[in-house]
Amino acid sequence: MTDEETTIIEEDESFREDDTELAGADTEMETQARDIPPGDGAIDINEKKPPWALYIVITLLIIAMLIMGYFLFINTKSGSEGAGQIRQMQQLANQVQGMEEEKKNKEDEIFTLMEEYKDKTGQPIIGINPLDLSDEGREMLEQRIRDEKDVSQKALLEEILDKTKEIRELKEKITEIEKLLPIPHIVKAGENHYQVAMDFLLNEKKIDKKKAMELVERTALFDTLVPGFKVWNFYTGNEYGSSVTQGTASISPNTLIRRAKKQLVDARDEAISQRDKLSEDIKVLEEKRDQIIKQVDTLAEEKTSLIGKVGELNEQVNSLFYLMDSQRSLKEKGILKGGFLKSTKLKDVSPEHFASTLDLRTDDQIVISAAEMGIRRIKRVTVYPKFYQEGTDFKVEIAHDKKSAALTILDREKFKNERVVIAVK
Repeated sequence: MTDEETTIIEEDESFREDDTELAGADTEMETQARDIPPGDGAIDINEKKPPWALYIVITLLIIAMLIMGYFLFINTKSGSEGAGQIRQMQQLANQVQGMEEEKKNKEDEIFTLMEEYKDKTGQPIIGINPLDLSDEGREMLEQRIRDEKDVSQKALLEEILDKTKEIRELKEKITEIEKLLPIPHIVKAGENHYQVAMDFLLNEKKIDKKKAMELVERTALFDTLVPGFKVWNFYTGNEYGSSVTQGTASISPNTLIRRAKKQLVDARDEAISQRDKLSEDIKVLEEKRDQIIKQVDTLAEEKTSLIGKVGELNEQVNSLFYLMDSQRSLKEKGILKGGFLKSTKLKDVSPEHFASTLDLRTDDQIVISAAEMGIRRIKRVTVYPKFYQEGTDFKVEIAHDKKSAALTILDREKFKNERVVIAVK
Protein backbone atom coordinates (compact mmCIF):
# COMPACT_ATOMS: atom_id res chain seq x y z
CA MET A 1 0.00 0.00 0.00
CA THR A 2 1.18 3.54 -0.79
CA ASP A 3 1.12 6.73 1.29
CA GLU A 4 -1.79 8.08 -0.79
CA GLU A 5 -4.07 5.16 0.13
CA THR A 6 -6.11 4.92 3.30
CA THR A 7 -6.85 1.52 4.65
CA ILE A 8 -9.16 0.70 7.50
CA ILE A 9 -7.64 -2.17 9.41
CA GLU A 10 -8.98 -3.54 12.61
CA GLU A 11 -6.18 -5.32 14.36
CA ASP A 12 -6.88 -8.41 16.35
CA GLU A 13 -4.41 -10.53 18.22
CA SER A 14 -5.79 -13.66 16.66
CA PHE A 15 -4.89 -12.63 13.09
CA ARG A 16 -1.24 -12.10 14.00
CA GLU A 17 -0.87 -15.81 14.68
CA ASP A 18 -1.62 -16.74 11.07
CA ASP A 19 0.12 -14.85 8.21
CA THR A 20 -2.25 -16.22 5.59
CA GLU A 21 -5.35 -15.13 7.51
CA LEU A 22 -3.79 -11.66 8.00
CA ALA A 23 -3.23 -11.18 4.25
CA GLY A 24 -6.81 -12.26 3.55
CA ALA A 25 -8.11 -9.82 6.14
CA ASP A 26 -6.10 -6.97 4.59
CA THR A 27 -7.59 -7.66 1.17
CA GLU A 28 -11.13 -7.79 2.56
CA MET A 29 -10.72 -4.52 4.48
CA GLU A 30 -9.29 -2.69 1.39
CA THR A 31 -12.33 -3.82 -0.60
CA GLN A 32 -14.67 -2.48 2.08
CA ALA A 33 -12.83 0.87 2.10
CA ARG A 34 -13.29 1.32 -1.64
CA ASP A 35 -17.01 0.60 -1.33
CA ILE A 36 -17.60 3.39 1.23
CA PRO A 37 -19.01 6.54 -0.45
CA PRO A 38 -16.90 9.72 -0.18
CA GLY A 39 -19.58 11.48 1.86
CA ASP A 40 -19.48 8.85 4.60
CA GLY A 41 -16.09 10.00 5.89
CA ALA A 42 -13.90 7.72 3.78
CA ILE A 43 -11.23 8.95 1.37
CA ASP A 44 -11.20 7.73 -2.22
CA ILE A 45 -7.71 6.30 -2.67
CA ASN A 46 -7.98 6.39 -6.48
CA GLU A 47 -9.00 10.07 -6.65
CA LYS A 48 -6.27 12.39 -8.14
CA LYS A 49 -5.62 15.61 -6.28
CA PRO A 50 -5.61 18.78 -8.46
CA PRO A 51 -2.24 20.74 -8.64
CA TRP A 52 -3.43 23.66 -6.47
CA ALA A 53 0.09 24.94 -5.80
CA LEU A 54 0.74 25.28 -9.53
CA TYR A 55 -2.55 27.13 -10.03
CA ILE A 56 -1.66 29.57 -7.22
CA VAL A 57 1.84 30.29 -8.63
CA ILE A 58 0.46 30.94 -12.13
CA THR A 59 -2.24 33.24 -10.72
CA LEU A 60 0.31 35.24 -8.70
CA LEU A 61 2.57 35.61 -11.75
CA ILE A 62 -0.32 36.92 -13.83
CA ILE A 63 -1.27 39.42 -11.11
CA ALA A 64 2.37 40.62 -10.83
CA MET A 65 2.60 41.10 -14.60
CA LEU A 66 -0.64 43.07 -14.62
CA ILE A 67 0.61 45.32 -11.80
CA MET A 68 3.93 45.93 -13.56
CA GLY A 69 2.17 46.71 -16.81
CA TYR A 70 -0.17 49.13 -15.03
CA PHE A 71 2.65 51.11 -13.40
CA LEU A 72 4.63 51.13 -16.65
CA PHE A 73 1.58 52.52 -18.43
CA ILE A 74 1.00 55.12 -15.70
CA ASN A 75 4.64 56.27 -15.74
CA THR A 76 4.72 56.51 -19.53
CA LYS A 77 1.43 58.37 -19.56
CA SER A 78 2.63 60.70 -16.79
CA GLY A 79 5.83 61.55 -18.67
CA SER A 80 3.92 62.15 -21.89
CA GLU A 81 1.35 64.33 -20.12
CA GLY A 82 4.15 66.31 -18.40
CA ALA A 83 5.86 67.01 -21.71
CA GLY A 84 2.50 67.99 -23.22
CA GLN A 85 1.79 70.41 -20.38
CA ILE A 86 5.18 72.06 -20.81
CA ARG A 87 4.61 72.41 -24.57
CA GLN A 88 1.24 74.06 -23.90
CA MET A 89 2.77 76.51 -21.42
CA GLN A 90 5.63 77.29 -23.82
CA GLN A 91 3.09 77.94 -26.57
CA LEU A 92 1.29 80.37 -24.25
CA ALA A 93 4.60 82.07 -23.43
CA ASN A 94 5.32 82.32 -27.17
CA GLN A 95 1.94 83.98 -27.63
CA VAL A 96 2.89 86.48 -24.94
CA GLN A 97 6.19 87.12 -26.71
CA GLY A 98 4.45 87.69 -30.04
CA MET A 99 2.00 90.13 -28.45
CA GLU A 100 4.80 91.96 -26.64
CA GLU A 101 6.65 92.40 -29.93
CA GLU A 102 3.48 93.62 -31.59
CA LYS A 103 2.92 96.05 -28.71
CA LYS A 104 6.51 97.32 -29.01
CA ASN A 105 6.05 97.87 -32.76
CA LYS A 106 2.87 99.86 -32.17
CA GLU A 107 4.63 101.94 -29.53
CA ASP A 108 7.39 102.71 -32.04
CA GLU A 109 4.73 103.68 -34.58
CA ILE A 110 3.17 106.05 -32.02
CA PHE A 111 6.57 107.69 -31.45
CA THR A 112 6.90 108.19 -35.21
CA LEU A 113 3.42 109.69 -35.45
CA MET A 114 4.12 112.01 -32.50
CA GLU A 115 7.33 113.22 -34.17
CA GLU A 116 5.41 113.78 -37.40
CA TYR A 117 2.74 115.75 -35.52
CA LYS A 118 5.46 117.84 -33.85
CA ASP A 119 7.07 118.58 -37.23
CA LYS A 120 3.73 119.76 -38.65
CA THR A 121 2.52 121.80 -35.71
CA GLY A 122 5.82 122.91 -34.23
CA GLN A 123 4.80 121.67 -30.78
CA PRO A 124 4.63 118.27 -29.08
CA ILE A 125 1.52 116.61 -27.69
CA ILE A 126 1.52 118.02 -24.16
CA GLY A 127 -0.31 116.53 -21.17
CA ILE A 128 -0.94 113.16 -22.76
CA ASN A 129 1.14 109.96 -22.59
CA PRO A 130 -0.11 107.84 -25.52
CA LEU A 131 1.92 104.82 -24.35
CA ASP A 132 0.04 104.65 -21.04
CA LEU A 133 -3.21 106.42 -21.80
CA SER A 134 -5.63 106.77 -18.89
CA ASP A 135 -9.36 107.30 -19.32
CA GLU A 136 -8.86 111.00 -18.64
CA GLY A 137 -6.04 111.17 -21.14
CA ARG A 138 -8.16 109.42 -23.75
CA GLU A 139 -10.94 111.97 -23.27
CA MET A 140 -8.42 114.80 -23.65
CA LEU A 141 -7.04 113.28 -26.85
CA GLU A 142 -10.55 112.74 -28.25
CA GLN A 143 -11.42 116.36 -27.42
CA ARG A 144 -8.26 117.55 -29.17
CA ILE A 145 -9.28 115.51 -32.22
CA ARG A 146 -12.72 117.13 -32.23
CA ASP A 147 -11.19 120.60 -31.91
CA GLU A 148 -8.51 120.06 -34.58
CA LYS A 149 -9.31 121.88 -37.82
CA ASP A 150 -6.41 120.68 -39.95
CA VAL A 151 -7.40 117.44 -41.66
CA SER A 152 -3.91 115.94 -41.83
CA GLN A 153 -3.14 116.75 -38.19
CA LYS A 154 -6.51 115.37 -37.14
CA ALA A 155 -5.75 112.15 -39.03
CA LEU A 156 -2.45 111.84 -37.14
CA LEU A 157 -4.18 112.24 -33.78
CA GLU A 158 -6.87 109.71 -34.75
CA GLU A 159 -4.21 107.21 -35.78
CA ILE A 160 -2.41 107.73 -32.47
CA LEU A 161 -5.69 107.14 -30.60
CA ASP A 162 -6.40 103.96 -32.58
CA LYS A 163 -2.97 102.57 -31.81
CA THR A 164 -3.32 103.35 -28.10
CA LYS A 165 -6.55 101.35 -28.12
CA GLU A 166 -4.76 98.46 -29.84
CA ILE A 167 -1.95 98.60 -27.27
CA ARG A 168 -4.48 98.52 -24.43
CA GLU A 169 -6.18 95.47 -25.96
CA LEU A 170 -2.82 93.73 -26.35
CA LYS A 171 -1.96 94.47 -22.71
CA GLU A 172 -5.28 92.98 -21.59
CA LYS A 173 -4.68 89.85 -23.69
CA ILE A 174 -1.16 89.50 -22.33
CA THR A 175 -2.47 89.81 -18.76
CA GLU A 176 -5.10 87.14 -19.38
CA ILE A 177 -2.57 84.69 -20.81
CA GLU A 178 -0.03 85.35 -18.05
CA LYS A 179 -2.71 84.42 -15.49
CA LEU A 180 -2.56 80.89 -16.95
CA LEU A 181 1.21 80.69 -16.47
CA PRO A 182 3.36 80.44 -13.33
CA ILE A 183 4.94 83.60 -11.93
CA PRO A 184 7.94 84.51 -14.13
CA HIS A 185 11.43 85.43 -12.99
CA ILE A 186 12.36 89.04 -13.84
CA VAL A 187 15.94 89.11 -15.06
CA LYS A 188 18.42 91.30 -13.20
CA ALA A 189 21.77 92.58 -14.43
CA GLY A 190 24.42 89.86 -14.57
CA GLU A 191 22.03 86.90 -14.52
CA ASN A 192 22.11 84.14 -17.11
CA HIS A 193 19.52 81.57 -18.16
CA TYR A 194 21.40 78.59 -16.69
CA GLN A 195 21.67 80.34 -13.32
CA VAL A 196 17.95 81.22 -13.30
CA ALA A 197 16.94 77.67 -14.28
CA MET A 198 19.15 76.00 -11.65
CA ASP A 199 17.98 78.42 -8.94
CA PHE A 200 14.35 77.60 -9.79
CA LEU A 201 14.87 73.82 -9.66
CA LEU A 202 17.15 73.76 -6.61
CA ASN A 203 15.52 76.40 -4.39
CA GLU A 204 11.87 76.50 -5.47
CA LYS A 205 11.30 72.88 -6.48
CA LYS A 206 13.87 71.41 -4.03
CA ILE A 207 15.35 69.05 -6.64
CA ASP A 208 18.77 67.53 -6.04
CA LYS A 209 21.57 69.14 -8.03
CA LYS A 210 22.33 66.12 -10.22
CA LYS A 211 18.75 65.77 -11.46
CA ALA A 212 18.44 69.54 -11.89
CA MET A 213 21.55 69.60 -14.07
CA GLU A 214 20.20 66.73 -16.17
CA LEU A 215 16.88 68.55 -16.70
CA VAL A 216 18.60 71.82 -17.63
CA GLU A 217 21.00 70.06 -20.02
CA ARG A 218 17.96 68.82 -21.98
CA THR A 219 16.51 72.34 -22.25
CA ALA A 220 17.28 75.00 -24.85
CA LEU A 221 18.57 78.07 -23.01
CA PHE A 222 19.14 81.67 -24.10
CA ASP A 223 22.77 82.65 -24.55
CA THR A 224 22.21 86.22 -23.35
CA LEU A 225 19.58 87.71 -21.05
CA VAL A 226 18.74 91.40 -20.80
CA PRO A 227 17.54 93.02 -17.54
CA GLY A 228 13.75 93.17 -17.63
CA PHE A 229 13.31 89.94 -19.57
CA LYS A 230 10.77 87.50 -18.13
CA VAL A 231 11.99 83.93 -17.73
CA TRP A 232 9.15 81.41 -17.49
CA ASN A 233 10.08 78.17 -15.71
CA PHE A 234 7.84 75.12 -16.18
CA TYR A 235 8.22 71.91 -14.13
CA THR A 236 5.81 68.97 -14.06
CA GLY A 237 7.69 66.52 -11.85
CA ASN A 238 9.64 64.73 -14.59
CA GLU A 239 10.10 67.40 -17.24
CA TYR A 240 11.44 70.97 -17.22
CA GLY A 241 11.00 73.67 -19.81
CA SER A 242 11.67 77.39 -20.03
CA SER A 243 10.71 80.34 -22.22
CA VAL A 244 11.86 83.95 -22.35
CA THR A 245 9.70 86.97 -23.16
CA GLN A 246 10.48 90.67 -23.44
CA GLY A 247 8.88 91.90 -20.23
CA THR A 248 10.00 95.47 -19.51
CA ALA A 249 13.22 95.24 -21.53
CA SER A 250 13.75 97.64 -24.42
CA ILE A 251 14.54 94.80 -26.80
CA SER A 252 12.73 91.53 -27.47
CA PRO A 253 14.41 88.10 -27.28
CA ASN A 254 13.78 87.56 -31.00
CA THR A 255 15.40 90.87 -31.87
CA LEU A 256 18.35 89.92 -29.68
CA ILE A 257 18.65 86.61 -31.55
CA ARG A 258 18.46 88.39 -34.90
CA ARG A 259 21.21 90.77 -33.84
CA ALA A 260 23.36 87.86 -32.72
CA LYS A 261 22.78 86.14 -36.06
CA LYS A 262 23.64 89.34 -37.87
CA GLN A 263 26.87 89.55 -35.92
CA LEU A 264 27.68 86.00 -36.99
CA VAL A 265 26.91 86.84 -40.62
CA ASP A 266 29.04 89.98 -40.40
CA ALA A 267 31.83 87.94 -38.83
CA ARG A 268 31.52 85.40 -41.63
CA ASP A 269 31.65 88.13 -44.28
CA GLU A 270 34.65 89.64 -42.57
CA ALA A 271 36.30 86.22 -42.52
CA ILE A 272 35.64 85.82 -46.25
CA SER A 273 37.12 89.25 -46.88
CA GLN A 274 40.14 88.34 -44.81
CA ARG A 275 40.43 85.08 -46.71
CA ASP A 276 40.53 86.93 -50.03
CA LYS A 277 43.12 89.30 -48.66
CA LEU A 278 45.17 86.38 -47.40
CA SER A 279 45.06 84.88 -50.87
CA GLU A 280 46.72 88.01 -52.16
CA ASP A 281 49.23 87.89 -49.35
CA ILE A 282 50.23 84.37 -50.36
CA LYS A 283 52.13 85.78 -53.30
CA VAL A 284 54.08 88.03 -51.00
CA LEU A 285 54.73 85.16 -48.63
CA GLU A 286 56.05 83.02 -51.46
CA GLU A 287 58.60 85.71 -52.22
CA LYS A 288 59.74 85.57 -48.62
CA ARG A 289 60.09 81.81 -48.62
CA ASP A 290 63.86 81.91 -48.28
CA GLN A 291 63.57 84.20 -45.30
CA ILE A 292 61.05 81.88 -43.67
CA ILE A 293 63.35 78.91 -44.18
CA LYS A 294 66.00 80.73 -42.20
CA GLN A 295 63.52 81.14 -39.38
CA VAL A 296 62.91 77.40 -39.03
CA ASP A 297 65.06 77.20 -35.95
CA THR A 298 63.10 79.99 -34.34
CA LEU A 299 59.84 78.27 -35.19
CA ALA A 300 61.16 75.02 -33.74
CA GLU A 301 61.86 76.82 -30.48
CA GLU A 302 58.38 78.30 -30.51
CA LYS A 303 56.99 74.83 -31.12
CA THR A 304 58.80 73.56 -28.07
CA SER A 305 57.44 76.46 -26.09
CA LEU A 306 53.93 75.75 -27.29
CA ILE A 307 54.26 72.09 -26.32
CA GLY A 308 55.25 73.25 -22.86
CA LYS A 309 52.24 75.54 -22.71
CA VAL A 310 50.00 72.68 -23.77
CA GLY A 311 51.38 70.69 -20.87
CA GLU A 312 50.71 73.59 -18.55
CA LEU A 313 47.17 73.93 -19.86
CA ASN A 314 46.63 70.20 -19.41
CA GLU A 315 47.82 70.49 -15.83
CA GLN A 316 45.56 73.51 -15.31
CA VAL A 317 42.37 71.81 -16.48
CA ASN A 318 43.16 68.84 -14.22
CA SER A 319 44.06 70.89 -11.16
CA LEU A 320 42.17 72.40 -8.24
CA PHE A 321 43.04 76.04 -7.48
CA TYR A 322 42.56 76.98 -3.87
CA LEU A 323 43.14 79.67 -1.29
CA MET A 324 43.67 78.37 2.26
CA ASP A 325 43.80 80.63 5.29
CA SER A 326 42.23 81.10 8.70
CA GLN A 327 38.61 82.14 8.66
CA ARG A 328 39.38 85.35 10.51
CA SER A 329 42.08 86.33 8.02
CA LEU A 330 39.79 85.60 5.07
CA LYS A 331 37.12 87.88 6.52
CA GLU A 332 39.65 90.62 7.18
CA LYS A 333 40.83 90.42 3.57
CA GLY A 334 37.24 90.71 2.34
CA ILE A 335 37.25 87.29 0.71
CA LEU A 336 34.56 85.96 3.05
CA LYS A 337 31.61 87.98 4.29
CA GLY A 338 29.41 87.21 7.26
CA GLY A 339 28.71 88.16 10.82
CA PHE A 340 26.49 87.73 13.81
CA LEU A 341 23.30 85.84 12.85
CA LYS A 342 24.40 85.94 9.20
CA SER A 343 25.74 83.00 7.25
CA THR A 344 29.27 83.30 5.95
CA LYS A 345 29.46 83.59 2.18
CA LEU A 346 32.18 83.80 -0.46
CA LYS A 347 32.49 87.42 -1.62
CA ASP A 348 35.74 87.89 -3.56
CA VAL A 349 36.73 85.22 -6.12
CA SER A 350 39.40 87.15 -7.98
CA PRO A 351 41.74 84.73 -9.80
CA GLU A 352 44.89 86.21 -8.25
CA HIS A 353 43.86 84.84 -4.82
CA PHE A 354 44.02 81.21 -5.94
CA ALA A 355 47.77 80.69 -6.26
CA SER A 356 47.87 77.23 -4.67
CA THR A 357 47.09 74.21 -6.87
CA LEU A 358 46.47 70.49 -6.45
CA ASP A 359 47.09 68.27 -9.49
CA LEU A 360 44.13 65.89 -9.25
CA ARG A 361 45.68 63.45 -11.71
CA THR A 362 48.25 62.40 -9.12
CA ASP A 363 47.02 63.67 -5.77
CA ASP A 364 43.74 64.17 -3.94
CA GLN A 365 44.74 65.47 -0.50
CA ILE A 366 45.60 68.87 1.00
CA VAL A 367 47.44 68.86 4.33
CA ILE A 368 46.54 71.68 6.71
CA SER A 369 48.85 72.83 9.51
CA ALA A 370 47.53 74.89 12.43
CA ALA A 371 50.94 76.55 12.80
CA GLU A 372 50.95 77.68 9.16
CA MET A 373 47.46 79.12 9.62
CA GLY A 374 48.64 81.10 12.64
CA ILE A 375 46.28 79.34 15.04
CA ARG A 376 46.85 77.03 18.02
CA ARG A 377 44.53 74.23 16.95
CA ILE A 378 42.06 73.35 14.26
CA LYS A 379 38.39 73.17 15.19
CA ARG A 380 36.72 73.17 11.81
CA VAL A 381 37.58 73.25 8.08
CA THR A 382 35.02 74.76 5.68
CA VAL A 383 35.11 74.70 1.85
CA TYR A 384 33.55 77.57 -0.12
CA PRO A 385 31.41 77.75 -2.25
CA LYS A 386 29.20 75.66 0.02
CA PHE A 387 27.53 73.69 -2.74
CA TYR A 388 30.44 71.28 -2.39
CA GLN A 389 29.11 68.66 0.04
CA GLU A 390 31.28 67.24 2.79
CA GLY A 391 31.10 63.47 2.79
CA THR A 392 30.14 63.36 -0.89
CA ASP A 393 32.54 65.68 -2.69
CA PHE A 394 35.26 65.85 -0.05
CA LYS A 395 36.05 64.81 3.52
CA VAL A 396 37.99 66.46 6.35
CA GLU A 397 39.99 64.53 8.95
CA ILE A 398 41.33 66.48 11.94
CA ALA A 399 44.19 64.96 13.92
CA HIS A 400 43.62 64.03 17.58
CA ASP A 401 45.98 66.79 18.76
CA LYS A 402 44.11 69.36 16.58
CA LYS A 403 47.48 70.51 15.19
CA SER A 404 46.85 69.31 11.65
CA ALA A 405 44.12 68.16 9.33
CA ALA A 406 43.74 66.56 5.93
CA LEU A 407 41.20 67.55 3.25
CA THR A 408 40.65 64.68 0.81
CA ILE A 409 38.93 65.18 -2.55
CA LEU A 410 36.36 62.40 -3.13
CA ASP A 411 34.91 63.60 -6.46
CA ARG A 412 37.95 64.66 -8.50
CA GLU A 413 35.99 65.46 -11.67
CA LYS A 414 33.86 67.97 -9.78
CA PHE A 415 36.90 69.95 -8.59
CA LYS A 416 38.89 69.97 -11.85
CA ASN A 417 39.79 73.51 -13.00
CA GLU A 418 37.70 74.96 -10.12
CA ARG A 419 38.53 77.58 -7.48
CA VAL A 420 37.70 77.02 -3.82
CA VAL A 421 38.44 78.81 -0.57
CA ILE A 422 39.43 76.65 2.42
CA ALA A 423 38.66 78.42 5.69
CA VAL A 424 40.30 77.02 8.82
CA LYS A 425 38.90 77.85 12.22
